[in-house]
Amino acid sequence: MCWSKLGLAVGLALLLTNALAAEPEPQPIFIESDSLKIDDAKGISVYKGRVVFRQGPDSLKADELVIYTEQRQELKKIIATGKPARFEHQAEQAEERSWGEAENIVYEAQTSRVVLNGNASFQQGDNQFSGNRIEYDANKKLVKAGKDEAGEGRVQIVIHPRKSVDQVPTLK
Repeated sequence: MCWSKLGLAVGLALLLTNALAAEPEPQPIFIESDSLKIDDAKGISVYKGRVVFRQGPDSLKADELVIYTEQRQELKKIIATGKPARFEHQAEQAEERSWGEAENIVYEAQTSRVVLNGNASFQQGDNQFSGNRIEYDANKKLVKAGKDEAGEGRVQIVIHPRKSVDQVPTLK
C-alpha cells in the first residue's frame, strides 16, 4: 500500500511518487475507529467513527473511511468523509509538506490522484488553495480547482514566490 504517495501527497497527498526501483519498503498502516467491517471477498474495509489512519509521514482523520483493495491487499482507492475529513503529509522538506481537508476526500492509488469535494482546502508548502472541488495529481504535480458538480463555488489561491538560494537559511 502506498498511501504515502498522497504526501504530495495529498496531494491527499500524498504522499509522493518514487520510481518503483527506488520506492522504499511499504510501511505498516495503523488505523483506529469506533467500528470496522471487512469484506475480503469484495476487497472493501469500512471504518466508522473518529477514524485515524497513519502510515509513515502520512495521516488521515475522518468520520468514515472506506478502503478498496485488489488482489494481494494492494491499495486501489480510499474514500474519506467527515466534517471535515483531513489528511497531512509531514515531509522532511517544508515545501513538500502538505495537508488538505474536505467533506469528501478520494485517493486513487493507481494514478496518485487526490480529489477533495465540499468546502475543500489544500496546502502544499506555503501555497494554499480553497474551493468546492480541488484535484491534486501527485505524478504530474498538478493542482486543479473549480466549481463542484452543481456548478457552484469559486476558487481562492495564495501562492508564495519561491525563495532564492540566497534567501534560504543555512545551518552553520
